[in-house]
Amino acid sequence: ITERERREIIENAEKEKSPEQNLFEKYLERRGQSNFLAKLYLARHLAIICLSSIPISYLSAYYARQRQNEFTCALGEPPDISSYAELKLRVNCKLPAVQLQRIMAAVDIALLCTMNLIILVNLLHLFVVRKSNFVFDKLHKVGIKTRRRWQKSQFCDINILAMFC
Repeated sequence: ITERERREIIENAEKEKSPEQNLFEKYLERRGQSNFLAKLYLARHLAIICLSSIPISYLSAYYARQRQNEFTCALGEPPDISSYAELKLRVNCKLPAVQLQRIMAAVDIALLCTMNLIILVNLLHLFVVRKSNFVFDKLHKVGIKTRRRWQKSQFCDINILAMFC
């Protein structure tokens, strides 16, 4: 087959395609770009989760220290005598102040963990639950809403998409 004949075959095939098939092929071309954006989105949210582990670990250590301080303050001893000097925190040994600091640390930990949980659920939904239907998302716009209709459509003739049929 010469180059000219090959070009004619491709042009004829393009003319025979339905508007839905052309739309879907354009969607597949854009999919590479959207995959990059999806990876960028995933990386950004994973970075947020990793970076938030720093304040969570600090607040957890602070909470544990305040718990010890609450105990020693209740006994009338100076707070935090066992830790290293550079880790020592100035603590007001009035019991209500120590308890309030513990409550604030616990609330901060809970808020950060809740934020991370929401981000993880969102990422799981986007990249695990919807991943299985990723190819079919745009087909809803052209009227193909079920797998059965998909299998009967002309998209099963496209080599790339044969694995989804």
